[in-house]
Amino acid sequence: MKGFPNQVAELSKLATAMECIVRLTGRDEQAKDDGVLGEALVRAGVAGTGHTPIPVDQYIRQQLTKSKSNQSFRTTARGLRELFRLLGFIDDSGPDVIVSDDGRQAAAFAGQPMSDVQLAFWRRAIRNITHQGDDDSASHPYQVLLRLVARKPGITRAKSALALEAKDDSQAELNRIAGMTDLAETEIIRRLRITKSNWDNAKKVLPKFAEQLGDVIRDGDSFTIADAPGRADAGPPRARRSATAVRAPRTARQVTPQTIGKAGTAEDFDEFAAGHEIDPANAAEGIRQRRNRLRRHNLLVRKLAERLSAIDDSELYEDPFDVLALINNVGVLGEVKTLDGTAADERDRVRDALAQLLYYQAFLMPPAAGQASVRMVACFERRITNDHIRWLNQQNIAVIWEDGNRFAGDALSANFLGRYLQELR
Repeated sequence: MKGFPNQVAELSKLATAMECIVRLTGRDEQAKDDGVLGEALVRAGVAGTGHTPIPVDQYIRQQLTKSKSNQSFRTTARGLRELFRLLGFIDDSGPDVIVSDDGRQAAAFAGQPMSDVQLAFWRRAIRNITHQGDDDSASHPYQVLLRLVARKPGITRAKSALALEAKDDSQAELNRIAGMTDLAETEIIRRLRITKSNWDNAKKVLPKFAEQLGDVIRDGDSFTIADAPGRADAGPPRARRSATAVRAPRTARQVTPQTIGKAGTAEDFDEFAAGHEIDPANAAEGIRQRRNRLRRHNLLVRKLAERLSAIDDSELYEDPFDVLALINNVGVLGEVKTLDGTAADERDRVRDALAQLLYYQAFLMPPAAGQASVRMVACFERRITNDHIRWLNQQNIAVIWEDGNRFAGDALSANFLGRYLQELR
């Protein structure tokens, strides 16, 4: 099981801890020194003064009489720096701590009431945490956690720790860890060959993040996915069908190749940056370009839907995703992106496709596809760069693109879709 820093889980305290680091680095003090940072954390209220609170100065004096390895605020400082590295807030690989833009943004939230802007920031940062295992495999632990809770509604907070057991983000790893949730904790610990303290530490932070972000609902010691991500007050998801059933999410519409891709207007289309168009001529041209791009997008969605609908026993759904094809116990989740030919636009569309596909899979796929194995596919108007293809592949996302009247794709798309679409073999 992958280790994970477990010293602090409250988002408000994490913001304050980052503020401590920013202040120390701004004064050219050594934020990489566990003693210096640890004392700052105690004075800021991030690290406590023990079960029986005492004055801060008295507590620090007591701690300094102990050996460095026994000074608790040093442990807190080390753990928080590790967490901030995972979040991408700092780089302390060199002699000094370098704070990233995201780290400074987190620090700016210190002392501020929680807002939608803050929640969106923390959700993005936490979802993007990438954790390397001892065998060089990598996973996104928070994304795995949400998929696990969605797969096993009612899972206990303790067993949510299994999210850190997943070697990567694959469906096979999700199936493996989900298969252990019905075991007793003692049996899980035995099978994973870890200590009880390892297990207890693993269940402290990620579930707490999910509660604060409103992505899960806690009922006693049980978790379910919030019906509307980020809104725990929306109540739990509707009751699931039997394990063999495959259904669409509550918001989805069943469609055909003829009816898919008709929603949306040029004004709310997300693949074109309109800017602030004051000049009437520029505004008219912007609207024309958005309408043209929306038309191309919808035509490409329908073209992909036609291919998927030709597969035996397939059912098509849309909203909020572009297309979801359910084929027996397989789900093909497609996100379609047009391109304007510039490197900047390709970068933005690739990032959008990644975020949307991972988001849909984490929050919508279990309700949508039951026990189906979901395969994520990003579909573009034309081939994107090899670097972008490799990057999407690393997240288990296949890439296909329009090639005349056909589709072409990468090796992962041949693996995902070759048995269904001959042109991708």
